[in-house]
Amino acid sequence: MKIMIQGAGRGIGLALAQRAVTAGATQLFLTARDPQSTPGYAALPPSQETPHKITWWALDNTQPDSIAQAGAQICAEAHTLDRVICCAGILKDATIAPEKRIADIDAAALLYAYQVNAMGPILLAKALWPALRGEHKLHFASLSARVGSISDNNLGGWYAYRASKAAQNQLMRTMSIELARYNANACVATLHPGTVDTSLSKPFQAQVNPAKLFTPDYSADRLWAVLGGLTPANTGGFFAFDGSPIAY
Repeated sequence: MKIMIQGAGRGIGLALAQRAVTAGATQLFLTARDPQSTPGYAALPPSQETPHKITWWALDNTQPDSIAQAGAQICAEAHTLDRVICCAGILKDATIAPEKRIADIDAAALLYAYQVNAMGPILLAKALWPALRGEHKLHFASLSARVGSISDNNLGGWYAYRASKAAQNQLMRTMSIELARYNANACVATLHPGTVDTSLSKPFQAQVNPAKLFTPDYSADRLWAVLGGLTPANTGGFFAFDGSPIAY
């Protein structure tokens, strides 16, 4: 299998990359903003040896040119891809924090969240389009979040994160319709990984039931199994880590 994991430097992305190796990936394309500085690069260094050829590419969701360049280089090495998983996401850092009220909304933060969470995956799909088309079996997944569901929003708050994840879901759904015309064996899905013990969720874990706080390895195993069970009939869907569908 030829597999690409975007955002494989740490957390769920790294766990999914390791899961891809155990699943028998013959070519593994991994990305991070600065690959050599990440735990993922140390754990899965570049290798030209069989059975797992591993290559790393620099890719930053806020830099469209880096997405296009990485996509072009990957397409040059692999004419088709069997599985693509987009893992990068932003909830809180020095630029952005979840808003509790409308007064907290910041225009720059809204744009930043949209660039990382929504634009990144769809621009990657555009860059990889030649390797997605065809007649081969393909799973293209983007890690979303249940809070991106509009119908499930009963608490409010978190404007930028919720909106960017809702936009991500819509972009993936729209792409799934077009891709079906060019590859009838493709399935595009957005996936909710649960609350995972990573840097993204760390500031918000105090109220989480310990039984529902997953390790990256556990979440990766569940997501991998969910993807394996999806067929082209499921394309455009939004699914939780347990395989249950989530309403948009």
